[in-house]
Amino acid sequence: MEDNDIGVTVHQHIACHFEGLLMTVQPVPEETIKRHWWHRPPKIEEPVVDDGWVTAIARRWRPNELPLKSVIHMTTKLGVGVEVYTYYDPIFVPVIEHWLARKGAHVNVHSYDGPEHLIEDLKYNRDVHTYFTPYENDAALIGWHRATVVLPDGTFGF
Repeated sequence: MEDNDIGVTVHQHIACHFEGLLMTVQPVPEETIKRHWWHRPPKIEEPVVDDGWVTAIARRWRPNELPLKSVIHMTTKLGVGVEVYTYYDPIFVPVIEHWLARKGAHVNVHSYDGPEHLIEDLKYNRDVHTYFTPYENDAALIGWHRATVVLPDGTFGF
């Protein structure tokens, strides 16, 4: 009971995975370079590890239309809380939140090192009703009673 209100004070919400479900990474186009036998091979560039590197990766993200529409519908029309989980480095969390907000999905994003850490947190976080993932292995490890495998070309929800 809170402020003379009899009811549930903890609201269950859902969670979904970012990469593979809400977005797909566009492959890097391979450059076709015409080489003649008298030219030297092209110089291999060192990878950049600053903010330009993060934005270069984010530019390759392509939204999966139906899952993204499902998240937007649940948050705006149904008023259901949605969390997004990712296996990207924590440096990507603000970039992912901004990317999703530009599409209309205002959600919280949490970064995990792998399924083991996610399973450990879901053990204690009972507010997450259902976790939608495109990976069958993750769903099997988390448990079929809480995780649901969905395809990136379809909708999900309840």
